[in-house]
Amino acid sequence: MSFERLQRDLHEAIEGVNRYNPENVSDLAACVQAMVAENKYDKDIVLTILKLYQLNPEKYDEAVVRQVLLKTLMVLPSSDFALAKCLIDTNRLGSQELRRIFDLGAVLESCNFAVFWKLMKGTYKPSTNTTEPFKVPSEIPKMVKNLVGFEDSIKHCKSNFTRIPFEINDFSDACRVISVTFQNIEKKLLSRLLGGASDKEVTALAKKFGWEAKENGDVFFVANHEGTIKTRNIDEKIQFSHVADLLTSIQPPLTH
Repeated sequence: MSFERLQRDLHEAIEGVNRYNPENVSDLAACVQAMVAENKYDKDIVLTILKLYQLNPEKYDEAVVRQVLLKTLMVLPSSDFALAKCLIDTNRLGSQELRRIFDLGAVLESCNFAVFWKLMKGTYKPSTNTTEPFKVPSEIPKMVKNLVGFEDSIKHCKSNFTRIPFEINDFSDACRVISVTFQNIEKKLLSRLLGGASDKEVTALAKKFGWEAKENGDVFFVANHEGTIKTRNIDEKIQFSHVADLLTSIQPPLTH
């Protein structure tokens, strides 16, 4: 059954008092599987199944939970990933597979795109530090390989921009972060943050987002953030009647 059909039927089934009916778990899990296969997403459904797993621990399925967490990573920078983590009981968090997803989420939430692309391309070199989160970095690409569109979702969120030859026609999550973070950015750094984008891709994205090439194209002017920062003065007026009761309750100082 297609995702759209499952989605429609489930939204009818989980309305009102039936939202947390444990009989819905299997259908919700099937819908999550359809999301993974068809590159679709429904926030209401993924959060509902996590809550049902909390309420019905005997029905808990970690494989589905992992898929839900990875799907919520695909819609960053929304808060869905953080919400999903809060709906997983603490006694489940020791799972090595879940920890791996949380570590990947921390990389993406901190906008460390350079590390993400190294992990995906197999060029990440783990440190010898005991706190190193990716001791076996090759597990990360394996973890997401069955999720249709995972890598593309990190770069892009669907939009209606005109298609350009190499299919960077979507609104880029990474570019949004760059737009609000940098005033000027070197072309080499920009390419690295975009997963090793080619010169042609970088130039097209710069044109789309209005970044101006400087210094023979080696640097891009992103935005003058000083012009967008506005100070605000807050005036608060307090009427005597608002504090009269407080003043009358104050005891006079003791005298000796």
